[in-house]
Amino acid sequence: MLTGADLERPRLLILGYARHGKDTVAEMLHRKHGFRFISSSEFVGRECIWGEWGQFHYDSFAEMFEDRINWRELWMSMIADYNTPQKDRTAKTMLGRGYDLYVGMRRYDELEASRDLFDYIIWVDRFAFLPQETGSMDITRENAEPDFTIDNNGTLEALERNVDKMMEEIL
Repeated sequence: MLTGADLERPRLLILGYARHGKDTVAEMLHRKHGFRFISSSEFVGRECIWGEWGQFHYDSFAEMFEDRINWRELWMSMIADYNTPQKDRTAKTMLGRGYDLYVGMRRYDELEASRDLFDYIIWVDRFAFLPQETGSMDITRENAEPDFTIDNNGTLEALERNVDKMMEEIL
């Protein structure tokens, strides 16, 4: 059952390239502000990838999930299939199950179909250390048109300060 606080909590879409810190930002939001989330990779891994592909290649979901970085293009393709023809299917399903955050969308057509479901779009940036992703993501910082860009090019403490600063504006 949703409480008044749940109804007031904004819905956030957190974007960024692989290993740029999206899940770390989500963990901070969960710990400090009570946002509920599951990474989109884990969510779709459980919803469709494990049953359609993973169980035939791995001994466990955990093993498949740990190896996902080596299969990013395949995962993107399978998620796209899951979201066809309803491009906002993952977003609507996650939000409908009570999650406040969608962490890690990869396809621009899915972003466009679900943009209005979110109060804010956040981009996590670690470009000083990691390159722009190619092949397994067609959302860029430019076409995402984020409301906030969080700099994750420093320490973990600096990231937390940047998240806190953003939340001062949101809340």
